[in-house]
Amino acid sequence: MLLVGVAAVLIWIRGGRSEPPAVLARWTDAVALVPPPRGLDWGDVKGYPAVDEALRGVDPDALRQALDEAGLDALWVGVTPEAPWGPELPLASRFAAGGVIRGFRGVYLAPEGMLYAVDKTEWPESLTGRVLGLVAREILEGHEPPPLDAFPDALASRQPVEVLVLLRGPGGVRLWRSARAESIAEGLNTAALAARKRWDERSETMGGPLEDRLDQLDVEVALLFDDGTLDGRAVSLIDPLVKPLHGVAYEQPARWRYLLPIATHDGKTPTEAYRQLFRDNGLPEESFDRKDLRLYRLRMKTVSVDHGSAGSRRDGVPSGSEEGSPPGSEPSVSNGESGSSAGSRTTNVVPKP
Repeated sequence: MLLVGVAAVLIWIRGGRSEPPAVLARWTDAVALVPPPRGLDWGDVKGYPAVDEALRGVDPDALRQALDEAGLDALWVGVTPEAPWGPELPLASRFAAGGVIRGFRGVYLAPEGMLYAVDKTEWPESLTGRVLGLVAREILEGHEPPPLDAFPDALASRQPVEVLVLLRGPGGVRLWRSARAESIAEGLNTAALAARKRWDERSETMGGPLEDRLDQLDVEVALLFDDGTLDGRAVSLIDPLVKPLHGVAYEQPARWRYLLPIATHDGKTPTEAYRQLFRDNGLPEESFDRKDLRLYRLRMKTVSVDHGSAGSRRDGVPSGSEEGSPPGSEPSVSNGESGSSAGSRTTNVVPKP
């Protein structure tokens, strides 16, 4: 009887998981470039010639079109994490390297393969320009947040997002707060209020009251989003798969924490960044395989910058610019600050197109 039990355990170990991870099971319209996990009936890419051809090319839009025409929305690819992933390389190679590819997001990253999905998010045109930065600055100055119906419909429409408000001075990032909400407008209001509250709480260590320093700071608004859950067995892949455009993040029930891309790659490896993140939030440094944590790569898309009178005065957008993520029914806030810096301007109504 004991031998039978031992044999059963060996079969289970050698056979691996009998069911696919839940995060993969809901993706029914995926195509596989390598054998998929057991229990998933994903067709081989060779059965979709147009998709196969597009993967050998370099145009993400052509691949999205081929997938759409085939009724597909995701790709299961093999893993070659140390390989280059530049835009001049075939898309199949870039996916296998865990690269950042326009129009796609990572879903699941494991030693045996990775799932990438078409990113169907439609970002409103109203995101461009300085308007959101100006609105955030007004809230930071102490004005009441604009009512949601003062925003253009595209910004107030329901869409799960995470909005970041970040203050940057000549010496670098001073403080940030992000909020998960059901619209960009709601997330902006919540994150700006949270940033103002946090500065007030730390006024002495931040170099004085926010109203005395805000005019010296750039106010940046960005969207944060998930670019792939890291399987608990993929610790060795963290460093090669967390690219320079990624931050590191983890999520627990009712709480999430992260380091932005610039902090993740500030003289340390992504694995070391995770250890710092765990340590700073009261967790053991080696918390990579905890069942109550979901580790994921974080991407950041900067959408608006309102420059202060003595801010960083950089052209374009800050480092880490790229592309939004999961929320809850109530707006909730996450963290960040690093040091000292404030002003006055008025624009109480967000212009509608």
